[in-house]
Amino acid sequence: MTQPRRLDPAFATTEDIVRAAGVTRRTVAAWVAQGLLPAPTKVSQGSPGGVFNRFPAWAVERARYIAHRRAAGFTTAEVLAALAERDANQGREGSIPMQQPSAANAPRS
Repeated sequence: MTQPRRLDPAFATTEDIVRAAGVTRRTVAAWVAQGLLPAPTKVSQGSPGGVFNRFPAWAVERARYIAHRRAAGFTTAEVLAALAERDANQGREGSIPMQQPSAANAPRS
């Protein structure tokens, strides 16, 4: 039987985000690549604990927000803009800088 991971409550794992937002690991990775979620810190517990990702705890609520907005039909660019505004209103330190949308993420006309 494997030991449960003992993490600082200020951090969340990919699995925490997957469960909270109702998305797949692949979606979480895509959101990180698109700048919607912060890049996680890789942590190793050695064998047999393995390597896993640590996100800031606030990324769980952020993922719920992203999932809700995407399900409502908002584009990635629109979600990025909403997150930037939300972060500015909350005065969040360490938030993700707004990225310029690529052609693939440009708002649909």
